[in-house]
Amino acid sequence: MMREVPYVDARCRVRTGTLVSPLDLAGDQTRKPEIHVVHWDGDFPCNADGTPLPGISHASPNTDLGHGLIAWHSFSSKPNQDGYPDYYAKMSTYATILAGPAAVLQPGISARLTRCADDEDAYSVFNYLDTASSRVGLGALASKLENEVVGILGAGGTGSYILDLVAKTPVKEIRLFDDDDFLSHNAFRAPGAPSLDELRDAPKKVYYLKSIYERMHRRIVAHAVKIKAERWQLVSQMVDAKGALL
Repeated sequence: MMREVPYVDARCRVRTGTLVSPLDLAGDQTRKPEIHVVHWDGDFPCNADGTPLPGISHASPNTDLGHGLIAWHSFSSKPNQDGYPDYYAKMSTYATILAGPAAVLQPGISARLTRCADDEDAYSVFNYLDTASSRVGLGALASKLENEVVGILGAGGTGSYILDLVAKTPVKEIRLFDDDDFLSHNAFRAPGAPSLDELRDAPKKVYYLKSIYERMHRRIVAHAVKIKAERWQLVSQMVDAKGALL
């Protein structure tokens, strides 16, 4: 997101909006942008005389991107057949196009702001950024899960695949319940492919699965127990917190 980008609206007023682009990441490293299109949270930008900027209009999707952002419009300005070499070039190009007319009305105004200090990163349940949701416009839908606690009773052929799906959502916490060992037959019923050494160790299912999915999701709690009457408080605590059982 590039916030506070100045532009001119249809009434010749200088205002600010937000440019939004999906990120192509390899872990924590950006790659060359695959998509040259950007989203825009703001009115359609105009020239200094209030006429719409030519040549950049792409669509007006009115899509809720989550985190308080709406994609009212999207713009397309491809520099050449190879696209943009990096995100600095992509975002600064669009910011210059939008801010140019604003600088005519207010000389010196610019999208290049200098801040005293960077905002601290907001806490995330993921160890790295979820770029899948933003890539397909599901940010608002994914955010609905952020306060949910999910319990999975049984980590076998069904529960392990449920975990595989749920671990890729921003739920607040995932609790696993199963007292069985992870053995050779389980390897053919669960996602992934354990090594021979891992099978020889015969780990508890919940600990084996936790060790895999906590690489992505930080809040996985493993309970190597069978759910009986005397263990029900583990589940009831979660239900009291308005969690879900699967």
